[in-house]
Amino acid sequence: MSDNTQAKTYNVLIIAVYRDLADEFLGADEVSKLTIGSHEVAMDVFVGDPDEDSTFKERVSKAHAVGILVRFLDVLSLDKIRNMYHHLTQAGTSIPVGVFYLRDKGELDFKISCPSCGQKLWLRDTDVGKRGRCPNCSKPFIILSQADHLKAQLLLPEGMPCVKVTRKENDSLRTALGKLLESKLSGVIPMDVNVNLEAMKHATVRIQVQDT
Repeated sequence: MSDNTQAKTYNVLIIAVYRDLADEFLGADEVSKLTIGSHEVAMDVFVGDPDEDSTFKERVSKAHAVGILVRFLDVLSLDKIRNMYHHLTQAGTSIPVGVFYLRDKGELDFKISCPSCGQKLWLRDTDVGKRGRCPNCSKPFIILSQADHLKAQLLLPEGMPCVKVTRKENDSLRTALGKLLESKLSGVIPMDVNVNLEAMKHATVRIQVQDT
């Protein structure tokens, strides 16, 4: 029997900036292993700051792939994610890296920060492709999907998987893990972002959508 047909166990390191996000990802049953086809995927979860946890590099070195877990794309969360990307790049890993964005079942909107001032905004999936205007700074911008917004803000490589995972649905998770393990990417490029700190303090507001 060839290696291509033999069952194999893949170790995937899931890294998250917040503990409650990791708990939501694993679900009430705290799923740590899933079967995909004839293979088993074992998940290890890292939560925290790589600057403060000396085990980060070791855990990355033992993984066959790394999945970055995100939910809300406000500027503070993105800053923490960039720091994790930076450490992955420094680790010199050549394993596949992808991004999972977590959604509740039936959830039709998502949160980002205004690209110009950092104001937190709610966007609807149905508004993707339209021109919006930030209520705080009045700057217009084209509304991107959650995945495309992530790719633009983090300068993700073209082919990097950026996949939606529905909370508490293992089939959705299997699909995301399968795409991650099929990818051949090696890392990401961090990016600095300047934002208006006052705008970050404001409550999240609904974006203004302009008719075309």
